[in-house]
Amino acid sequence: MKYLPLLLLWVPGMALTAEPLTSSQRHVKTAGSILQVGIPLGALALTWVLDPVDQRNAGEAGHSPMLLMGGTPRHDLLLAVGRTWAATAALKYSINETRPNGESRSFPSGHASIAFTGAEFIRKEYGWRWAAPAYVAAGFVGWSRVEAKKHYVHDVVAGAVLGVLANHDFWLRQDPRGALRLSAGAIGTGRDIAPGLALTWTR
Repeated sequence: MKYLPLLLLWVPGMALTAEPLTSSQRHVKTAGSILQVGIPLGALALTWVLDPVDQRNAGEAGHSPMLLMGGTPRHDLLLAVGRTWAATAALKYSINETRPNGESRSFPSGHASIAFTGAEFIRKEYGWRWAAPAYVAAGFVGWSRVEAKKHYVHDVVAGAVLGVLANHDFWLRQDPRGALRLSAGAIGTGRDIAPGLALTWTR
């Protein structure tokens, strides 16, 4: 029984000590980090290759609000990446889950969220022919984060969901009679103007 206190101290200590990564795990981690950046950059490159002059809505400048999808492809990609980054950062700092290796801010996986943002953008804009390889690469990014002990599986799944959802406007309802939009707007408060939300109906 005299060894019990030492055992109780030793076991938690083992739980907090991350095992060093193997050479293979380090290579997987590096490849995942490269692809995390490569997928959205590849998506951006496609906007020049497949939409060389970014013609969509070219004659309707300002038609789509800055914070809503439906602008030019590059606008929509940058908006999706911005939404993903903001949502991921907010969740990381508010939840602050401990990573498998003992570090902080595990949930959700930023690598997965950005990678899937790029993959879903490609699918939405150019179809599965171009998106299938991007989705495979994004899946590898998610797996690499688990393999490198930087994230749990649920962190990666949450990041993937964030990345996909960031490419869509779920606050826009459209039917044959018109469209109901919720967007950023300004609210008058006496002599001052404050930022707020605008609900508009267009036909």
